[in-house]
Formats: sequence, structure tokens, C-alpha cells
Amino acid sequence: MIRALRGSLLAVVLLGAFHIFRAPLLAAAPPAEQAAEGGTSHELLFEAISFVLLAGFLVYLYRKRGSAFFNERSDTIRKSLEEGRQALERSQARLAEAEQKLAGLQDEVRTLKDRAEADIAREQERMRQAADEEAHRIEEFAKARILAATNLAKLELKDYAVKQALEQARGKIQQRMDEESRKKLLDLFLADLSTKAKGN
Repeated sequence: MIRALRGSLLAVVLLGAFHIFRAPLLAAAPPAEQAAEGGTSHELLFEAISFVLLAGFLVYLYRKRGSAFFNERSDTIRKSLEEGRQALERSQARLAEAEQKLAGLQDEVRTLKDRAEADIAREQERMRQAADEEAHRIEEFAKARILAATNLAKLELKDYAVKQALEQARGKIQQRMDEESRKKLLDLFLADLSTKAKGN
């Protein structure tokens, strides 16, 4: 880079020197009459030499420094393109991997959802069966209590009926029994006792 700057500076100095010396050479040219004929040819010659020197210097710079610069630049561009292509391939690979993971994640979510729904259905069925069993136990318990209450009510009713029957019988017996009937009944009872006592 520094060498290229030095070469460019040298070319500018040479061109400047050429123009500086060109002015005195043109001043030493023949008078105006001759200048009209030959002056134009001298100017053209100096401009042609100036152009050839400049073109030659530019070709020299291009060959000496420019080809290396452009080769280096093209290598840099080529490397950048290759790195860009590799980066693109890596990013595409990561994208494909991420999409694959996302698809796997969606499958996993779907599997978890199906499993959860199956678990919920099983739990609902278990709860329904438990509720049915509990309702059946409650029904059996209620039937047993009703049966026990019915039996108790029957027993109480029988007891009440027996008590009422005894009360009515006592009332009728008391109404019908006078003093003689009591004496006869007492005699029969005593006779029955004495018979039993003799038998022992």
C-alpha cells in the first residue's frame, strides 16, 4: 500500500516536472509565423509524449500493484462469499433442526394431550363407578334401616295389640267375674297345685 502511494507520488512529480519544463521549451520556439506552422506540431508532440508517459505509468502501476490488489480483492470477495455460503448452510441446518424439534415438540404435546384426555376419561369413569357404588351402599343402608324400623314398628304394634287385648280381656273378665267365680277359680288353682305337689 505504501509502495503504491510512493509510485503514485513519483508519477505526479514526473508529470509536474514535465509541465514545468515544457513552458520554457515552448517559449524558445520560433517567432509567431513559424509558430503558426510548427508550434502546433510541437504542442501535439509534447501532449503525445505526456499521454504516453502517463499511460505507461498507469500500466506499470496496474501490473506492479494493481493485479496484486485486484487478485487480493477477488480472493477476499471469494472468501467472503464462501464464508457467507457456509454461514447460510449452517443457518439452514439450524433452521431444519429447529423445525424438526418443533415438529417433535408438537408430536410430544399431542401425545401428552391424548394421554391427559385418556387419564381424565379413566378418572371420570372411576368416579362414576365410585358414585354408583356409594349410591348402592346408601340405598342398601336405607333399605336396612327401613326394614329395621318396619320390624320395630311391627313389634311395637304387636306389643300394643297384646297389651290392648289383655286390657280388654281383664276388663271383660272383671265385668263377668263375681265373688263365686273367683272362689271357684281359686279352688281350681289350689287343687291343681296340690296335685302337682303330690306327683313330685
